Parts: sequence; C-alpha cells; structure tokens
Amino acid sequence: MVNAPTRYAEALLTGMLGTFGLDIEYVRAEKNSLYYLDDTGAEVPVLDLIGGWGSLMLGHNHPEIVAYAKELLDAGWPVHSQHSAHPVADQVGAVLNGVLGREFPGAEPYAITFANSGAEAVEAAVKHCEFDRVLRMKALFEEIEWNVDVALRAVAEGTAALPVDVSLLPGDVPAPTDAEEFGALLGAVAAHNMARAGTGPVFFALERAFHGKLVGSLQFTFNPLFRAAFASLGQPVRFVPPNDAEAFESAVAEQRVSVLDVQVLDGRVTLVERDFPVVAGLIVEPIQGEGGIHELTAEYAARIREICAEVECPVVVDEIQSGMGRTGKFFASSHIGLLADYFVLGKSLGGGIGKTSALLVRQSRYRPEFELVHSSTFAKDGFSTAIALRTLELLEAHDGAAYERAAERGERILGMLRELAAAFPDVVADVRGKGLLIGLEFADQSQASSPVIREKALAGLLVFQLGSYLQAAHQIRTGPTASVPNMLRIEPSIYISDEQIEQLGGGLTEVCTILRNQDALPLVQVLTGAAEDAPRADIRDFRPAAAEESAPAEPAAAKVGFVGYPLTPDMLREFDPSLADLDDERLFAYARRSELLKDLPAFAPVRFDSPQGTSVDLTVYPLLVTQAQLREYQVSGQTFLIGLDLDRRVRAAKADGCDTVGLGFGLGAVSGHGGALRVPGITVTTGGALAVGSALAAVRPAAAERFGGLDGTTVAVVGGGGHLGSALGAISALEAAKIVLVGSGRSGSAERLRAAERRIYQEAWERIAAGGALTGIPAALSVEPLIVRWLAEGRGGDEPSGAQIAAYLDDAYDINPFVVVTDDLLSVRNAQVVFSAHSSPVSVLDEKHLGDGAVIADLSFFGTGSEASSVASRGDLRYVRGGILSASNRGILPRGLGASQGAGELLAGVAEAVTLGLSGKSGSMGNGLITRERVHAIVDLAKQHGFETIST
Repeated sequence: MVNAPTRYAEALLTGMLGTFGLDIEYVRAEKNSLYYLDDTGAEVPVLDLIGGWGSLMLGHNHPEIVAYAKELLDAGWPVHSQHSAHPVADQVGAVLNGVLGREFPGAEPYAITFANSGAEAVEAAVKHCEFDRVLRMKALFEEIEWNVDVALRAVAEGTAALPVDVSLLPGDVPAPTDAEEFGALLGAVAAHNMARAGTGPVFFALERAFHGKLVGSLQFTFNPLFRAAFASLGQPVRFVPPNDAEAFESAVAEQRVSVLDVQVLDGRVTLVERDFPVVAGLIVEPIQGEGGIHELTAEYAARIREICAEVECPVVVDEIQSGMGRTGKFFASSHIGLLADYFVLGKSLGGGIGKTSALLVRQSRYRPEFELVHSSTFAKDGFSTAIALRTLELLEAHDGAAYERAAERGERILGMLRELAAAFPDVVADVRGKGLLIGLEFADQSQASSPVIREKALAGLLVFQLGSYLQAAHQIRTGPTASVPNMLRIEPSIYISDEQIEQLGGGLTEVCTILRNQDALPLVQVLTGAAEDAPRADIRDFRPAAAEESAPAEPAAAKVGFVGYPLTPDMLREFDPSLADLDDERLFAYARRSELLKDLPAFAPVRFDSPQGTSVDLTVYPLLVTQAQLREYQVSGQTFLIGLDLDRRVRAAKADGCDTVGLGFGLGAVSGHGGALRVPGITVTTGGALAVGSALAAVRPAAAERFGGLDGTTVAVVGGGGHLGSALGAISALEAAKIVLVGSGRSGSAERLRAAERRIYQEAWERIAAGGALTGIPAALSVEPLIVRWLAEGRGGDEPSGAQIAAYLDDAYDINPFVVVTDDLLSVRNAQVVFSAHSSPVSVLDEKHLGDGAVIADLSFFGTGSEASSVASRGDLRYVRGGILSASNRGILPRGLGASQGAGELLAGVAEAVTLGLSGKSGSMGNGLITRERVHAIVDLAKQHGFETIST
C-alpha cells in the first residue's frame, strides 16, 4: 500500500482491477487474442471475449484494415481538411443506405452525421430531435397565426359568424357578441397558447437502457449508479418498461399537451385543439447489451411505431453495440422489423482502429439546417472515415459472409452455454443473446454459504471475481454488463474458433463447479501471487449440510453491530473454511490485494439475552485488513482512509437496524475513539472503558497474591500514551506508588506520553483538593511544597494544574519519583505490575524486560495474547489476559471476538457494545475520556446484564 506506484490515469479504476488481478499490460493483439509478457519475457495469449465492449466485430488489428491504415498514413492522406468536400463520407453514407434498403425494403434515404463515439452520436440524435421539435413548434404557431388572421378578416367581411362554443378555453370566458369581444377572445387564446409554449420536451427511454455516459447521453442511461449524481445537468428522461407497449402508450398520453387554433369551419369561427409537440423522441436498443442482453419483440416494435406516428415522435434506434452485423444482420432492429427515424452506429464502425460513429436520419425528418448548429472538430476526419468505409466493404464482401459467420459462431457459443445451463441449473440462471452479443447470467449468490463468494455478490462484483479466475487459470478475458452484476458478457469477433469456444466451455464448467460447491479457494488462490503452485488442484464440496427447519426466533429487542478486522490467517480460514489449505503468506497476500475492496459480508447475528429480560442480536461487520496494514495507515498518515471504511460500515449497520455499533481493537485511534464518525442516530463505542475495567479486575487478584495489592507498587504501562494506556495509568496511580509510561518512540509518541503524565497529576490534584483519605500517587504528591502551598491558597481542584505539577517535578527531581515517561522498554523491569496495551500485531515485551515475579496483564492485539509466548519461559512471571469477560451460554462468535478466548468468553469491546445495546444507553457511555467513574459505571452495567470480569 505505502510503496505502490503513483498512477495518474484512472488510478482508482486501475487499482480496483488490480484487486482482481485484471490490471494486466497487454503488448500485442490479433483477432480474438491479447498478449502479455510473463516473468520470463515470453508472450502469453489471452482469449479476449470483451472485444472492446463490442468494438471488434473484425477482431484486433485486422490485417487488411491495418495495411490500409498504413497506406493512408504513408500516402499523407489528409486527416484534417475540415470545411471542404468529403467524398469518402458520402461513400460511407451510400454503403449504409444500401444496407438499409436491403434489410428494410422500401426505406427512404437517410442523411449521415459523423461523430467520434457512440455517446456523442446519441447526443447528436437528441439534439436533432429537439431541433426538429422546435421547428415543428415554430411552424405550428405560424400556422395558428395565419388562421387567426384569416378569421379576423372573415369576421370583418361578414363571411364568418363569431364563435359560440368557447369551452376549450379555461376559466370564465364568454362567447363574443361583437368584434371587440372577439379581439379579447383571441387575446385569451394567445395567452393560453403562450402558457404552453414553454413546456419542455419529453424524451422516453427504456428501463435497463444504456446510451452512454456524457452529460446528455447519460440522462438516457437507466442505471442510477451512473445517472443520479448528474441528473440535474441534463434533460429529464422518462423511462418505460421494455416490451410493454401499453405502458408506453399510457406514458405518452400523460404527456400530451394541446394548444388552441382558430379556424373558419362551415361559415363560423371555431376553436380547435391542436397537438403541441412535446414528445421529442423515444430511444431504444433492439438488444439491450449493458442492460443484460434483453431483446425487444417484433410485436412491441410494431406497436411503438404506431404510437409514435400518432404523436409525431421520432424513434431513435441505438445500434452502437448491436449493429454492424454482430447479431447476424447489419441492423439488429431488422430482426424485428423496427425501422427507425434515426439510427445510431458506433464501436465496430471504426474497424478496431478508427474512433468514429454515425447518426443516420430519415430524409423526411432530416433538418438540413442542423448542419449549421452542430459540428465536431474530429468528426468526419479523413482517416477515420476512410477506415469506416474499408470496414463496411469487408463486412459487405462475399454477399455479407461476415454476417452469416456471426450468426453461426454465435449459435455455436449459445449451444455450448445452453448445455452448461442444463448441467448446472442451480448455478446458471439464464443464457441470452443473438449472434455474437451474448450474456451468461449466474444465479444470485448473495446468500452463498461461502463468505468470499457472498461478499463479492453483495458488492455487485461477482463477475469480476469469476473473471479474475478465468483470466489467471484459463487465459480467458471476460467482462460484466453495466446493469446486471451477475451476467458475464461474451462479445468475440467473427474469427472465434472451435478450439477457443471449447476453451471457454472448459473454463466456465470449472466456474460453475466452484459456485455449485462453494469452494472459494480457486478464486482466492489466483490472487495470492502464487497461482502456479496451488495447494490443491481439485474443487471440493463446501456446501453446508441440509439443516432441519425450525421456527424462526422472535426478533430481539435491539440490534447491535461490531466493526472489526479478521487480523490473522486463522480468522480468515474460519471465515471461509474452503481457504484452509492456503498458508499464512498467501492469505496475507490476498488481504493486501483487497486493499480497495475490503468489506466482507456481515456474519450471521448472535443472540444475547440479559438477566434483566432484554435481548439483542449482535452482527459483526468485518473488514479484510491485517493489523500490519492498519499500522501502515497510521505510520503513513493515511488513517483517514480507514475512517472512510468505518463510516461506511457503521452506516451499513445503521441501515440494518443497529442501534449501537462497537469498533474493534485498534480502530479507536484512527476514528477519534468513535468521535470522528458522523453517523446520526446511532451509538458508537470503542469498548475502551470495559477493556480497562476488565484488565484492572484481572490484575488485582494476582497483585494481591504477590504484593498484597497495587498499593505501593510500580506499575508500567506499555502503550501508555494511548487511549487505554493513559486510562490504565491514571486509574492505577490512585493506588500505585509509581507509574512508568512507555511509548513507541515514533512521531507524536512523546507528546502523547506527556499528556498522559499531565492527566495523572491533574486527577491527583483534584482528589487532593477535594479532601478526604488519599492513597497512591495523590497521597505522595500531597506533601510536596507546591501542593501544600496550593492548599493553603485555597486553589480549586478544577483549575488546570497537571502541566504545572509536571514542570515543578522536572525542576525538583533529577529522576521523577512519581511518573516516568520513556520509550525504553528496559524501564519496565523495575515494575511489579505491567499492562501491555500497545497496538502492535507482534510481541513487544520479552523476558529481559520483566522484573522478577512481575504480573503482566496483556491487552495487546485483540487480547489474544501476543505477549504470552514471550513470557512463557519465565516460571516466576504471572501472565493474565486483560480485556476479556465471561459470557456463559452465549452464541458462537467469529474467531477474534469470542471463540479464541475460550468457551464462554468475550472480548471487552464486544461486551461493551452488547451491554449498551441491552441497556439502551446513549453514546455518552461509549465515547470520550476513559475515567475511573466511567469504568466503574460500565463494569456495573455489564454485571447487571450477565457479564463478569475474569480474575485469572
């Protein structure tokens, strides 16, 4: 993470591709193959089934197109000769009109407008639709103006009677009886019409549609993920369900607006309603590619043509992905007889070399004036237009043999996929497509028993995970569709071979077997950096045994969430048992690769019942980040990134109905101990108060046994500047004779230790000023001359005093007799009681740091005993686990939260979140400074709800 190379071009997207091992640099391409270099420098071929998202009907680097491109460049062919004649562009238009005449017999000619991309061509179509609507509106009002003049003259000449029916006008407008009143009536008609003249255009598109991501074209793309943030920037679009003509007809009827005309009919002036051109266009894809490979029906096509003709609504057919012969005909819409007013072409029009697209507009709708208000510098450039013409010639060659091959190759692939679906009906939900525009939809895996598979399905990234496996294990490159996260898109060129189809079938068979058996190891293994050395080659069955049905439990009174890290390989293996054969190094490698996509699915809720009669369901929301990575965030100053992760997970818990959320060990320091999270309506706790209370409870019996108690002892706190460490130091100082605060020596550590020292002095002074019996450091400080003088002066206990006491002691003593601040671990040797409260994932203390007979309370590394192995060889030492409470008769929690501590035990951080949930307490008990009073309050509250601190 810290040493990753700097990226300047789409860094996030490239990083996400890297998560799945898809950030491959390809060095060569031909037909359906891309090539990259392996570690030895040898080329490795990959079967490319993405095909430039449908741009490679003729494959990568078609030799004739490449040769022609070289010929053009070598000849100095003019690329930019704007504002001149372009006969090649006319030739492209001629070829396309010939194809239209063949596939739609009797079709009138179409004018052509060039663009640079499919999205730009869509925007050109939308602009032309609106331009046409505005001109039709202008013509309508000019016609009405003429009719009004005719009516006025007819009334003046006595050849037409005044109108008697004015019911079409809103309000109480009387029928006119003379010329003056007739003039007023015409004024009311004009006002009525002007009120409607400002009605904006209404465009229609289909649900699941995808028409691009530019500001204008994006408004016609249905997926809110792409559109929502930019909706206010463009023309509102009304989406209607595909293949539902009645819904479209109803929607059009709702939008119809009329204006009033004045006509002379049968010798009388009459008010007549005229349709005002509001509906500006309907845009459709004959096969919705990004929407999941869904075809429109011929019946639907015929009906929408009728509806649109009635209201003069142009039909725009987007053939950017489906056209150019990909479905077995040049226009996919010709399969269903849908003759468009506008056709939009792109992608394969450039032959895989040029960047070009085209808008075709039916001659009777075309507005030549549009050419004066629309242009693009790079559209219709000499090079791309010539390449488009050569591409069309190749497609049309040999009586359109390319189209026949697309149909035949597509049917071969579809047949293989249908056989796969029949063999894996539990895995494959559907196979859809026509020609070489194909989709394989997997069954929903959001409830998969494998958490790895379930997590990617819930995140909408399952196809990426499967794609990474196909890429690494089978050298097959696939892609998703934009709106169907479970669909694998297959769009090869017409040159895909039988052997390549068999290669695809073999890879997909293994994918289906993996999903059926819920074996995530093959999916993870290829992302660990050691794909060539798999721990096992077979795919094993990890499906859970069928469980007996039982009556659903009554819902708990409250829900509690806990955000934590599965910090060790063992935790990951427990998380998904299919990963058991992966060693620690590979599991850590997988965690690190998942840096940008670290959310794991929530564990199943665990019920906690209180003796007080309340209950909560605890749900754990883990993050796939190791403790080492967390430390890297802290060292590099990038803890804000973890803060974003926490905010997202806390919001997810809130959305699931959680009232309280606990943060796992080490997360307090990167979130202001919960205070930096701004999620309203939810209590957030780091569990620190109960962790401190349980650690003190664990130490006291051991200290009493060895030293008669904490009184008079020296207490060392490793991690003494931290949230837990400073509290342990301050509370222990009320009994101990001396406190040793030990820091890491890293940047900021010394200041944190000094703050902890000043806190000890401040709280000691407060107790001294309050009067009463004193023990520990407050008793020793009370006889210092400074303190005696303050008492005589009547100084208040609430006055800031910690820093002054620290300065006084620094001057008065060479070696502070009360609090020692250091980063030297050897200073711990002088302590009888040691609290290990650091956040390092590895042991910090060893036997040389510990005095004879010392008691060590371990709160480090989730309380799982990172210091235990370091002191095991010393029989004189007493090791106790801190931050753990008994939780008998509880459900089984994930490792690292309960189970690894022993039966019936629970980490204090989790116990505190559960306690707050059971008691319904507000966030005031979960955050802020850990004080002695707060510790006692949460310990007492935990006892009321059945949790006990552990004393051994």
